[in-house]
Amino acid sequence: MAKILITSALPYVNNVPHLGHIVGCHLPADIFYRFNKSIGNDAIFIGGADEHGTATLISANTLNMSPEKLCNKLSELHKKMYDKLNISYSLFSGTHTKYNEETTIEFYKELDKNGYIEERDDDVMLYCENEHIALADRYVKGTCPYCGYEDAYGDQCDACGKTYDIKELKEPKCRFCGEPATFKKTKHLYLRLDKLQDKLNDYIESKKDIWRPTVYKEAKRWINEGLKPRCITRDIPWGIKVPREGFEDKVFYVWFDAPIGYISITKELGGEKLVKEYWQDKDCKIYNFIGKDNIPFHSVFFPAMELGCGKYNLAYNVVGFNFMNFEGQKFSKSKNIGVFCDGLLDSDIDIDALRAYLVTMFPENKDTDFRWEGLKDNTNSELVGKFGNFFNRTLNMIWKNFEGKLNFELLDTTPLDENDKEMINAIETYPSKIATLLENTEFREAYKKVMEFSTIGNGYLEKVAPWTMIKNGDIESAKKVLYLCLNMAKALCIVAHPFIPTRTEEIWNEQLNFQGNLNDKGFWNEASKINIKASHNTCAPKPLFARIDDEKLEEYKTHFAKHFDLFSLKD
Repeated sequence: MAKILITSALPYVNNVPHLGHIVGCHLPADIFYRFNKSIGNDAIFIGGADEHGTATLISANTLNMSPEKLCNKLSELHKKMYDKLNISYSLFSGTHTKYNEETTIEFYKELDKNGYIEERDDDVMLYCENEHIALADRYVKGTCPYCGYEDAYGDQCDACGKTYDIKELKEPKCRFCGEPATFKKTKHLYLRLDKLQDKLNDYIESKKDIWRPTVYKEAKRWINEGLKPRCITRDIPWGIKVPREGFEDKVFYVWFDAPIGYISITKELGGEKLVKEYWQDKDCKIYNFIGKDNIPFHSVFFPAMELGCGKYNLAYNVVGFNFMNFEGQKFSKSKNIGVFCDGLLDSDIDIDALRAYLVTMFPENKDTDFRWEGLKDNTNSELVGKFGNFFNRTLNMIWKNFEGKLNFELLDTTPLDENDKEMINAIETYPSKIATLLENTEFREAYKKVMEFSTIGNGYLEKVAPWTMIKNGDIESAKKVLYLCLNMAKALCIVAHPFIPTRTEEIWNEQLNFQGNLNDKGFWNEASKINIKASHNTCAPKPLFARIDDEKLEEYKTHFAKHFDLFSLKD
């Protein structure tokens, strides 16, 4: 039994999330958490809202609302959306808490004491005179000094991947209003990443065979370009105040306090005891689930901060994902492109069917593309045609022919043909195959194996035809076949549960008539056992998933075309 800490990237709460955010961290982290509990590990799943920074402040100002009030409203709304998607956080909190303030200040003081904080009084910041606010790097746009890309950020160009000092950016403008940004002299605190480069490189090299290639390559790119001191303070009024003389009007950079939020939310969940168990016990493995744009922060900056602090475990695996697009285009709130999660709250869309399709779209190694037709096809062909079909056929035959009770157990003397042996082998081996894939965070392949498992069951039924056995009076042979199918149904319920938790719970309790909760620890071990008692009774079966026809698909498209209006949050 291992200790596993799972974190999902903390979403900004200046608006609502879209499905691209869900597949980039929340859903894979939830599947991984459910799986780890199922195999018996001591796992916790930490998440929360990233509440500080310029974006939140701008949104709050637009609504004539305090940033704290906006964060409270949007954080509550985010949590409802994640609940709707059955994202089972141990705790979903945020970064604007006393826990995060205390932990961030402690973290900063350790870095300062260890010689990794530098004060500079000859710095400059970009300021928007129109919005009356200092602009963080991501809220500046300008022309890249290297490739000429005209929509580059303040410190990095997405087109060529180069990083640079903000003073090198050409024609900087405010991303909020489009007006030219001006430089103002200021002073700031810097984290001496350059002094941590060798230690960080050793850590990154130790993960070469664990991290996905995209994560490793991105981290090494930063190392190879040479790490530079990075500013960790900002000239805005919203955030955690810097406890240093002469810096009373400054706050910590949002990307300094946000990852520390993982630690503070753990503390909020279970106090210092839980922090010691999951952040300071060297045997605990930490998994960070993040989207592509968060890779540098989790593979370079936060690990460097932890190395400089010297008190907390570094991530065992930074599980980075690429982007999921929508119908061939990038998700865009301003252009009304994509599926945004507020629409889930008043929709009758089958959440398990949506989760299952999204797993097939996980951008594990390259960008993917959400398509409404893909949801329909996956639901109809996989969930209805394969997975649901196996349960329906098995349970219908047991119910109609034996009133739900087979009165059969597999004995050493039970005659088995090659088809039976193949079925037994599948039950005994597929759960471990799926487990290995999930342990390695290969979710798409694991889901395929679950569907392949159900296909084996359907194939077995077709080959041995128990309905013919019953018709011909060979009742014992039919019972043997259906008993093996019932055991496979039990196994399928367990291994599919991390992906489609609601439906598998319903099947487990209401149709298979088993006791217990699939969310409890240790259930996975039961999947490969052929041990259902002869006296067991199943219940009346019912279809697991409904087919999606063209009319229903058009209904979904129309419903999710209506997008969230931030101004609806105004009192």
